Amino acid sequence: MQEKDDQFYYVMDVDDRSRLRNVFWTDARSRATCEYFGDVITFDTTYLTNPYKMPLAPFVGVNHHGQSILLGCGLISNENVETFVWLFESWMKCMSGRAPKAIITDQDQAMKRAIEIVFPEIKHRFCLRHIMKKIPEKFKGYSQYEANKRDIDRCVYDSLSCDEFEDSWQRLLKVHNLQDNEWLQWLYYERHHWIPTYVKNTFWAGMSTTQRSESMNAFFDGYVGPKTTLKQFVDQYDEALTSKVEKENTEDFISLTSRVPCITHYAIEKQFQDSYTNLKFKEVQDEIRRKMYCHPSLLKQEGAISTYQVVDEIEIDDDTKEVTFHVYFNEDELEVQCNCCLFEFRGILCRHAFSVLMMIKKIKILPSKYILPRWSKDLKRRYTFIKCIYDELSGNPEAQRYDKLHTSFYEVASMASKTEESCMTVMTVLDKLKEKLSLNMSSSESGQTSHHTPGVVTISNEVINGTSKECIKCHLSQGLSGGYMMPYFGTPLFARNQMQGHPNQFWGSGSQVPNTDQLSVYGTQQHHIINLNHLDMLQAQQHGHQFKDQDVGKFS
Repeated sequence: MQEKDDQFYYVMDVDDRSRLRNVFWTDARSRATCEYFGDVITFDTTYLTNPYKMPLAPFVGVNHHGQSILLGCGLISNENVETFVWLFESWMKCMSGRAPKAIITDQDQAMKRAIEIVFPEIKHRFCLRHIMKKIPEKFKGYSQYEANKRDIDRCVYDSLSCDEFEDSWQRLLKVHNLQDNEWLQWLYYERHHWIPTYVKNTFWAGMSTTQRSESMNAFFDGYVGPKTTLKQFVDQYDEALTSKVEKENTEDFISLTSRVPCITHYAIEKQFQDSYTNLKFKEVQDEIRRKMYCHPSLLKQEGAISTYQVVDEIEIDDDTKEVTFHVYFNEDELEVQCNCCLFEFRGILCRHAFSVLMMIKKIKILPSKYILPRWSKDLKRRYTFIKCIYDELSGNPEAQRYDKLHTSFYEVASMASKTEESCMTVMTVLDKLKEKLSLNMSSSESGQTSHHTPGVVTISNEVINGTSKECIKCHLSQGLSGGYMMPYFGTPLFARNQMQGHPNQFWGSGSQVPNTDQLSVYGTQQHHIINLNHLDMLQAQQHGHQFKDQDVGKFS
């Protein structure tokens, strides 16, 4: 693998007889992905991948679409503290010492101890679902099983504060005479690691359980099984990750080429529509939609800070119940906070905050701190340019250039790191080079496209073959293949038999078209790409904004 990917990282642990005990590896793309999505990870060891009974131990994160992504993988022969310490340290080393901010695991005590040793500052929570699904096993012999289960559920899920939980828990033990139950005693002792009200102030990126790791295991199910040999696993691993990359690329494409319609006229919703990927925008819309069941009222006013009581009608099975939340709004700082802590927990504003912002305060535009770059659809992320063994970057010139530069810089860094003097020499040169490139880019932008909206290209009234053609304005975005794309809207814009000549003849003088050899026109509905590489002339019809379906295809 390392022959194909010089940034592929692996480390093996052998015993005193040179027999393999543990192995950890990750590829270049996963290492770069960690820069953006390595803040919250799940870690699970429940999946057997080979006849040697070595559990697969994936480090799993979540990307800007909410999809599971693999950030590293291990095969381990033992699940003790020593093995987990070795594995976590190996992961830390390959990620340049960058530790995650939060991790979700099961309740394994050896794993918990290893996390305390290697990641002392990290927020660690147990998988809530793993704990709750043990209730039938732990209480099946009790005559009041249904009542026990109901009250435990209420205590865990309905407590909005730590004080509420403490009161509810003590009442649970007393009512059901469970003070001597050892399992409940252990759960209470570890309450800071799993009770929602104790962990809701930490950002978990929507990963509330180790279901992410389990879904990653299910993903591998189509490629590997209990009888898969280590050699077979290596080949199938690449196939599995290729599928994951393709799914992310597909969602990138959909988010860049189509929009989920707004469900309200509020400008705040439009903010999220403009910034977020489609899947994350839908999560925002779910909260906006559910604000209709929220009833806010002013509780108190202290200077610029208002406290609102929001009564939320929550549906439970076929019934509803009213739950009261408190929303705090700072008029001077334009800050909003709800005690449900959904924004802190998932990075999505809650319905209670929206009900105050939209219905009472009439806020038009949210501060940028509530629009998280983590969910952005437009942000260029470095890992998409990284060449790896399962993504050859074919058809993406920008990524190919990035890979070429990356290889050269890696060689320079290897030589310069030998001494402090050579390191400073290279850093000085790089600083000057960055300054020069920045000036060139600024000059280019101000001189050629300053009067245009970023991402918009204008085809002006050009005289083509003696005929004046209508001005067309269209958004261009970088496509999956590295080319540039023109949106595909409704009725025919260009017909197949109207294309001839050379593309440089029709682009207006007011537009800067990057590398016309890579210009592509795509259709958002069918996701087909039309390459204009070899077209000589583009004639615009006077009306309409879309190719006919039969015209969508590749031209030569």
